[in-house]
Amino acid sequence: MIKLKNMLNEAVDHWTVKDIIVLQKAHERVLKSTKTLQKAVVALDKLSNKNAGKPNGKMFTKDSSNMLKAFNKAVMPGSRFWKGWEEFMKGAEAAFPNNWKRTRS
Repeated sequence: MIKLKNMLNEAVDHWTVKDIIVLQKAHERVLKSTKTLQKAVVALDKLSNKNAGKPNGKMFTKDSSNMLKAFNKAVMPGSRFWKGWEEFMKGAEAAFPNNWKRTRS
């Protein structure tokens, strides 16, 4: 009886399919949010460049350009962010081969 009780108590320490699904959905939200942020930063830079000739326009152009450069360096493919993303995917696929479906990045 004690062995069964110990097994039941240890069950909460293990991953369940529900846990994996929640983890995967959070991971997919990161990808979607990253794409949304990229579109917003690019649109902001285009708008700033379009209005560069207006009063204080150069200030906004410089700031938006810096944001775009930082985004490209820190978040775009090849950055540490995406290397971490790939490691996360590999780990998830290895740990949960029957329950993890690869999200295309």
